[in-house]
Amino acid sequence: MNLSKLERLLEELLELKREILAQRDQEQTHLWQNNLSDYVSLRNFNLTAIQEELTSIGLSSLGRSQTCVMSSIHQNIKILEQLLGKPQTPDEHDYLDFKSAKKILKHNAKIFGTSDDEHYKTKVMVTLPSEAAQSDELIKDFIAQDVSVLRINTAHDDLGAWIKMALFIKEQNQKQNKDTKIYVDLAGPKNRTGAFEKHFSPFKIGSKKVEVEVEILPQSHQAALTQANPTSDTSATLVVEDDFYARCRDKWHTIKMMDNEKQILHTFRLHKDKKRITIRPHKKVLIDSQTLLYSPKEKRLSQLHNLRYEEDAVRLFQNDEIILTPHKQVAQKDFVYENKTYAAIVECSNKEIFEYIKLEDSIFIDDGKIGAIVTQKLPIGVVLKITLAKATGTLLKAQKGINFPNTHLDICAITHEDKKNLFGVIDFADLIGISFAQNAKDIEIVQEILDHKGKEHIAIVPKIETKRGVKNLPSLLAQLLKRPNYGVMIARGDLAIEVGFDNLPYIQEEIFDICESALVPVIYATQILEGKMKNNLPTRAEVIDAAFAQRADCIMLNKGPFVVDTVIILKKILHSMHLIYEKNRQLLNISTTWSSDNQNERIEI
Repeated sequence: MNLSKLERLLEELLELKREILAQRDQEQTHLWQNNLSDYVSLRNFNLTAIQEELTSIGLSSLGRSQTCVMSSIHQNIKILEQLLGKPQTPDEHDYLDFKSAKKILKHNAKIFGTSDDEHYKTKVMVTLPSEAAQSDELIKDFIAQDVSVLRINTAHDDLGAWIKMALFIKEQNQKQNKDTKIYVDLAGPKNRTGAFEKHFSPFKIGSKKVEVEVEILPQSHQAALTQANPTSDTSATLVVEDDFYARCRDKWHTIKMMDNEKQILHTFRLHKDKKRITIRPHKKVLIDSQTLLYSPKEKRLSQLHNLRYEEDAVRLFQNDEIILTPHKQVAQKDFVYENKTYAAIVECSNKEIFEYIKLEDSIFIDDGKIGAIVTQKLPIGVVLKITLAKATGTLLKAQKGINFPNTHLDICAITHEDKKNLFGVIDFADLIGISFAQNAKDIEIVQEILDHKGKEHIAIVPKIETKRGVKNLPSLLAQLLKRPNYGVMIARGDLAIEVGFDNLPYIQEEIFDICESALVPVIYATQILEGKMKNNLPTRAEVIDAAFAQRADCIMLNKGPFVVDTVIILKKILHSMHLIYEKNRQLLNISTTWSSDNQNERIEI
């Protein structure tokens, strides 16, 4: 063995160790706080050459040393000293070793629920849809499938609905003897497009040829308008006010339909059984936005409450110009301002943003489907020139996210509405997510509120979805470590737009590594098995993406009609991946892919 090479490696490692220790914050006392600092310092050096040399002589290359940086370096130093016959370098420091780090990380990941598994396993989180507040059936299925965390998104519904969801979760936990956690996302200062004009397309119910039933339901049922066969226009569900429905049930035998000018159009007999109230039109009846139901017996009226309105979306093409305005404004097509016609004027929900926008800033709308640059600042708003759209045009719609990846936004992640919602959910939440977390202050605000309310046990999870959030991640993690119970979410939707889709794989790997160095568990989120979720058929790329996600401590699924089936498929993928990987380490157990021997764990191919 080349002794001069070993001497040089030893000297380089000793120098590396001295420089990293010199950069430590002497006030830090926890080993994992020091390890975070050590990892950040380590990544200030280009170690690719020394890594290759360490690997060539059978030593740790430091490529998997995130959880125990100084211990890994120190072990290499000790081995080199032994090989060279040198006395051991005395060391008064305590270092986090691999075994202790693994134990702490497993403990920290208990914010996602406990597990009887011997090895570290990835948990599954599912976002609850609005209908989960109406019935416990979906929540019952999730908990039965061992979903570890159920997510409530405060960007939708209201406190009443969130409380109902939480009650259903706690009831099902008790019935099924489970410990499913409740994660509540604070919406943050989300930039969205404003309202658009809507129009209603009249439709027909009834038929001369066949007898059809049109069901009457109360508004509290929250039914959507449904037509049994849209092509024949023969059936629908009509939703009326609760009191009107109760009178139909108990008092009335007939109701009338009238138009907006109170002209009687049709009279219907009510058909009732224990569960349903229906009418049976014997000819085609036109339903429009002005249609009313009326009881001549008590002279009561009811509007129809489930009529679907289609918004007048704006189709944008490359080189079109639109105005983005902070003012209250229903979107208008072909908007004229100072004798110039723009493709549209659209409101932005976050008014603060406009003081930070600069000329030539890039802007993306609707998860990057529409791209633009700022070409002009006007009193009414900013002019955007469309740079990215489909050749056939891309529809711009209401309530779509707007991203400003090149704009330096010094905006607090905790809005007034977030604080109000936090106080509302604080009694049942196990985890609180901070959307668009950008600096340590965002975390400190939530920590202070939880401390003040005696809720220090609630885990805090900043969502990393902006450039500043990535840049400030070391200080975000340092702030998290000041309290027990924490995690980080890689929110890939907005993050991909902020950093660029081509940079996302690299950035998410960096986030995984630095979080592992701080022993902070990670949630991997956005569009996991989206094809399976929405269409019951995942793409190959989505399956590979889900397999990579085993690196995380928890994976978040969104909403969709096939969500329960998606949970089952995801857990199968994770189970097989956990046989060969533990986070970023490959496990060289016995391969069952080409072996014919009987093993405890087999993958069928």
